[in-house]
Amino acid sequence: MLEERIPAPAGINIKKEALITILVCTGISMFFLRTGILSIFYLIPLGYAVLTTGLFMFTFIVAALSNLIHVLGTSFITPENNANMWLDIFYITSLFLLFTWIIGGKNIRTAYRFLLASAAGAIVFLIVINRADSVFFSVFTQMAKIFMPSSDPQELYDAANNILMRGGSFVSILLMFFINRQISIAAASFIKRQKIYSGLSSFAAPLNAIWILIGSLLTVVITNIFKIEALEILSWNVLVISAVIFLVQGIAILMFLLSKRTPGFRIGINILFILVLLSPIGVFAAGALLVLGIIENFRPIRR
Repeated sequence: MLEERIPAPAGINIKKEALITILVCTGISMFFLRTGILSIFYLIPLGYAVLTTGLFMFTFIVAALSNLIHVLGTSFITPENNANMWLDIFYITSLFLLFTWIIGGKNIRTAYRFLLASAAGAIVFLIVINRADSVFFSVFTQMAKIFMPSSDPQELYDAANNILMRGGSFVSILLMFFINRQISIAAASFIKRQKIYSGLSSFAAPLNAIWILIGSLLTVVITNIFKIEALEILSWNVLVISAVIFLVQGIAILMFLLSKRTPGFRIGINILFILVLLSPIGVFAAGALLVLGIIENFRPIRR
């Protein structure tokens, strides 16, 4: 298991090699965070640091302090951009904590850490973007004017916000966590030349999850017919989370089959899988894994 393959924290006695790894990885993470398209991969270095040192909380503290110092330092140079400074610090710090907990946390199964962390991250994300002075709205409006000049930016924003409120934010955060974690594991496996247990290949959905999935789907239909918006939003989120549980089970089946292959083959498939998820056919790939996860609820594949 992963916990058996990484060194355990030793209080305040941190080895020099581990400290250098964490500092270097934190620096790379800060660079990625503020470098255009690489910003979607800013959690990978932190995941690598936790995997190779075992210092989950120390890695988080170093990353959080680095981000705080950077943002406060930047605020003195460009004070006109300080409106959302503390909100940005809160958001990034929250994602640092949630992601490093997914990688290095214990006592709760990896798949459930994924679900809990993604739900918490989604709530934080919705709080951030629904403020009156949110940068998200201004950026979204600018993008809408560029790519869809004939459309009303406010209507597009409302449509996007409705999707995010109905499970879209949860899926977005979970996908970001999953991609960054898989690349972190692939990098650590390749550099350290050792197999790292992913913690997902043995995951099995709870027996009653299929009924929650069916019940939430029926509730979505009924609340949509009778226009009960609050209950509809809630049922949508339950439906999405239930579907993700079976999606994770489908991914677990794939990882179980890959565990019998060579390290090079696994890394190649992981990279290919992430590229597929980021491509237009990613929806079909996710749908296939979801169906695979549901099938195993009735016909155990791994057994």
